[in-house]
Amino acid sequence: MSSRRHEDYDQNCDPENPKQLSFDNMVKARERGKQFISMTPCYPAQTRNEFAINFYYKLEFVLKTGSFKERGALNVLQSLHRDKKKTGVVLASLGNQAMGLCYYGRILNIPVVVVMPINVALIKLQMCKSFGAKVILEGNDLQEAQKHARSIAREKGLVYINGRDHPEVLNGYGSIAMEILEQVPSVDAVIVPVGTGGLIAAIATVIKHSKPSCLVYGVQSEVMPTFYESLEHGEPVTKPMQNSLAESIAMPYVGVNSFFNAQPLIDKMIVVNEDLIARAVLYLVEKERFVVEGAAACTVAAIISSVVPELKTKNVVCILSGGNIDAVLLNRSLERGLAAEGRMVKFKVGIKADSEAMAQLCNLLAKGGYNLITQFMDHIWIDNDIHYVEAKMVCETRDLQHALELKRMIEDAYPTTSLFETEPLNKKHICPCYIRK
Repeated sequence: MSSRRHEDYDQNCDPENPKQLSFDNMVKARERGKQFISMTPCYPAQTRNEFAINFYYKLEFVLKTGSFKERGALNVLQSLHRDKKKTGVVLASLGNQAMGLCYYGRILNIPVVVVMPINVALIKLQMCKSFGAKVILEGNDLQEAQKHARSIAREKGLVYINGRDHPEVLNGYGSIAMEILEQVPSVDAVIVPVGTGGLIAAIATVIKHSKPSCLVYGVQSEVMPTFYESLEHGEPVTKPMQNSLAESIAMPYVGVNSFFNAQPLIDKMIVVNEDLIARAVLYLVEKERFVVEGAAACTVAAIISSVVPELKTKNVVCILSGGNIDAVLLNRSLERGLAAEGRMVKFKVGIKADSEAMAQLCNLLAKGGYNLITQFMDHIWIDNDIHYVEAKMVCETRDLQHALELKRMIEDAYPTTSLFETEPLNKKHICPCYIRK
């Protein structure tokens, strides 16, 4: 036995012996789960004509726990031996996988222990507890939580489940692709959010078996493009952990089984920046009335960013993988999306330290139809005359064109003291005709 196979060894996720996924096992998983999981809608986008792409949303966030991950959780629990179902299972999770396992653990009467990092989202922690699971907070990230979960499995005799790479978890995800092929038989491409790669491995396995001509694209945040870089290197890589709006797919490593199965089947991997993810969250809220997490919005970010011109006139399905986003992160995403679109603009301008000068500035904004959201008058940390103040302001605009008009108006009125801090209104990102001469 390899020296690497120490007591912390996970036989279901062995880098030296990755498990091959099969279409037949995914069909069996779907049949087992039909009594619990109904087909989720595949909803045509209302604004698809804007992008010349006939795209649909696969609404996985309507499932009982708000995420596609309950499909895998249900299947792995159903596939346990009878004696193991009595003993129970343990896993580490950032939330979505744990909620699915806790929910179906209660229904199937299987004890569940969940280990979560100490910084996990409160809403996901509370949901797991509400399903009756034992929740333990341990570790600063998912990897540390997984190590503790494996330790509990050894000590208590529980079944350890790697919620992101266990073969039976991945088999459970295959039903999503089967449903897509039934709902949109003419589908030309499926766009999938990618973290450690379990979802895209399952989707690609089904799609390439049933309709090889259909493209399978993956999307990640450029903050944590771990799977993207792994494909480029031809082998799994690890990266230092970074925070992202797409928190549930911001993974420092890829799944052993996931990478092995997905690598030969993926047609394209795309990375999108944080502003695009925020814009996609905002887009889905405003245009479709969908509230989704950043990971799910990545698929739509690929559409609105115009990085897939080859999909013009094609039938495309974007998988909206989950909707478990807490209120604070949702608010940040919406505000960042507004700023990225130029609909929320931050600038500062030097004016005389008197009420008349302030009134003139406010009247200028009012005449232009700008809504003043916040303001701060700085008379301390400034370099110029003490009789001047620096007015720091955030304004709401109708669109990017309205924002550019604001920039031009303020720079005409205050040519030497104004400075715009919001992209895309700073000098590096706008047309030269709008740059201050």
